[in-house]
Amino acid sequence: MNKIILLLSFLVALEACQPKQEISGVPDVAVNVEINLNSLDSAPLRLIGGYIYVDGGVRGIILYHESDNIYRAFDRNCTYQPADPCAIVEVHSSGFYLEDTCCNSTFDFSGFPTGGPAQFPLNEYQVSISGENLFIFN
Repeated sequence: MNKIILLLSFLVALEACQPKQEISGVPDVAVNVEINLNSLDSAPLRLIGGYIYVDGGVRGIILYHESDNIYRAFDRNCTYQPADPCAIVEVHSSGFYLEDTCCNSTFDFSGFPTGGPAQFPLNEYQVSISGENLFIFN
């Protein structure tokens, strides 16, 4: 019995040391973006629910002002057939959700799929704020 527990512990530890593969198929790229929150370009972010598109990531980034000092940054590369040239996510014209018009997948502002063929959430980057600057990174 102790040998089985030891073997299971070893297998769990071995799995934890393995590099994680991107399940969604969206490539993992380095992101290091700085945004001045007082600039004219970032004016939409001054309102909760505001968003802007930012260069970076695989196909660009959607930066969304969720609440108070909470911002979320999602890669615009759709997780359904991410290599497809048109697999680009945008904020729907209603402003209530995200969509990829190529495959008709929809996502909420947490990045989770809500409709269409996409089964994986959008890749999300880390966000931090220092003074008037916002940093997007991984």
